[in-house]
Amino acid sequence: MIDYRLHVFRQVAELRSLTKASKALHLSQPAVTKHIKLLEEELRLPLFIRSASGVSLTDAGTLFLRHVRETEKARAAVLEKLQAPAGRLTGRLRLGSSMTVTSYYLPEVLVGFRKEHAGVTCDVVEGNTEIIVGLLLDQRIELGLVEGPCRRREVQVRPFYEDEIIWIAAPSDPLARITNPTPAALLERPIISREQGSGTRRVVEMALRQRGISLSRIRLGQELPSTEAIKRMVAAGAGIGYVSRLSVAQELASGKLVQIQCPKLRIKRPFSLLIPQGPDPVGIARAFSLFITGK
Repeated sequence: MIDYRLHVFRQVAELRSLTKASKALHLSQPAVTKHIKLLEEELRLPLFIRSASGVSLTDAGTLFLRHVRETEKARAAVLEKLQAPAGRLTGRLRLGSSMTVTSYYLPEVLVGFRKEHAGVTCDVVEGNTEIIVGLLLDQRIELGLVEGPCRRREVQVRPFYEDEIIWIAAPSDPLARITNPTPAALLERPIISREQGSGTRRVVEMALRQRGISLSRIRLGQELPSTEAIKRMVAAGAGIGYVSRLSVAQELASGKLVQIQCPKLRIKRPFSLLIPQGPDPVGIARAFSLFITGK
């Protein structure tokens, strides 16, 4: 029973809500409250501060949550060693992946990983870089795969692939007929862009700043939440856009879109694996980390 109470405690602590925890656990709220009360009586310490907006951890609760997480990691490590002689891992891995990685890089990785670990199921949650970082810090996922920069101290960042962001236009666009246009020429055209919080947008805006170009010079034609939508709008002649080279190979080959070659605004960026700070991953998360980074 104490092990299950720890599970209930972690759900309440990470969701910061008895109501949300009861839904996640498929328990009634009074049952969740009873588990927490019994655990606090067992420890002789209050773990939560209750308020109208939800619950927050006491200092003792924060320390205990760290202990519970470390205990679960240690248990996973033991399970990995027990399974090692049979050469197999079983279970589920919760992955968070930003949109470009999900659509154009991750599928082949998952196929390769499943060939090596047939007993593993990967659950993938998609969102922009900002969302994935939030899910990782909230312990909703075990690993994150993103194309945008992450400078959060609570997160380890391990690059696993070098991508290039390229500028695209419809064949009829005025820039399509210009050889090596300047960055200023690009910024004279309406730009079809990803939304705020997108890793791709952050990388492009960072590159512009590094070259001394003010973001106020951007003529924002349209914000869109996906690369596919950007490609379609650019192909329709609404302006130029920027996307991962991985995402546009078919359109460039067919001539539906053309690449604008701007040597002074070449943009490289890594795809990165995000891991919570602390001990290295164990079990399935460790196997996936080694598979995708090669180290």
